[in-house]
Amino acid sequence: MKTAKRLCILILVMNMMLLSGCWNYHELEDMSLVTGVAIDKGINGDTYHLTFEFVDLTGDQIKSKLVESDGNTIYDCIRNVTGKGEKKLNFTECKVIIISQDLAAQGISPILDWYIRDHEPRMNLNLIISKEKTANEILQEKPITDELISLEIWKALNRNVTTLGKVPCVELYQAINMLSDNGISLILPTIRIEKLPTSTALVLDGTALFEGEKLFGYIDSEKTKYLLFIKNQIDGGLLLVDTDSGKLTLEIVENVTKLTPKIENNEPSVDIKIKMRAMLSEDQSSTDHNTSDGIKKVQLDAEKTLTNNISDLITSVQSQTGSDIFGFGSLFYQNYPEYWKKEKLKWKEQFPKLKCTVSASVKIENTELLKEKIKVGG
Repeated sequence: MKTAKRLCILILVMNMMLLSGCWNYHELEDMSLVTGVAIDKGINGDTYHLTFEFVDLTGDQIKSKLVESDGNTIYDCIRNVTGKGEKKLNFTECKVIIISQDLAAQGISPILDWYIRDHEPRMNLNLIISKEKTANEILQEKPITDELISLEIWKALNRNVTTLGKVPCVELYQAINMLSDNGISLILPTIRIEKLPTSTALVLDGTALFEGEKLFGYIDSEKTKYLLFIKNQIDGGLLLVDTDSGKLTLEIVENVTKLTPKIENNEPSVDIKIKMRAMLSEDQSSTDHNTSDGIKKVQLDAEKTLTNNISDLITSVQSQTGSDIFGFGSLFYQNYPEYWKKEKLKWKEQFPKLKCTVSASVKIENTELLKEKIKVGG
């Protein structure tokens, strides 16, 4: 018994000695923590120009510092930073990668290769396409709330998921999956600079569409909302409803979208069913909806708004782009593998003809809180 106890104690002590350190440990003072990267073409078309934002720890307060570097590859740019007298860049806290339109149009895979091979960058960092001439311009903007512009962008992107739903939030691993998966095209959020009377501001603005690895077009923020409905990625935000007597604003409490692929007589189709719970947050119509029938009318108008806008988006994408940004092909790959095996090479021709049926069910839940409309005296 004593021998067994001694053996356990010895094993514990050895583990403590072995696990007390980290094999790749570095002092914080010896490195620069990168929070964001902007990737542009270099002066020569075959080179890259990278802009890094990192945390400046030289003063009493945390500040942002930018450094730019050129190179023949992404890693070459990173290593060339040390030639400028900067510390070694560390990417464990990198939140966003902003890519220029020009590079994305050439192909996004080479840009991402280093990030998925190296051990430092995390697979959940966010990818964004700059709608400005360069990606560098985005990181040059001054932050409004945070000391680092890349952290401000990252926070805004993640808040958008629950409050607006007007841009997709795509992490590195998700982008890799979309590029490599069957029957789905890559989408990424976009960002631009908005000029105000006395200043400028960064605006997350819709979705970049890809054919394979190459950027070929965009859809705006309003159409993006309905794209996210289809992809079951709406976690909140607002639904604006036009009625015969004015506008209504619904706040989305919960949404579930179910996609059902079908094959009948060798013809593929997709059933899209949306089930949404919402609150009536604003009523600018001339109709009084403070009745049971009034609430039913709001629900019907909301259902009509969803079905019409989603159907219009699908038809538009099918006729104008032919790129399956919805991932319908992936549904057939998962549910009808034998069909997909025969048809996957023809999917680009099949997708524009795919029949999609959309239905929606909307429930307004705050009817007990509704007040009478403001009555203006004569």
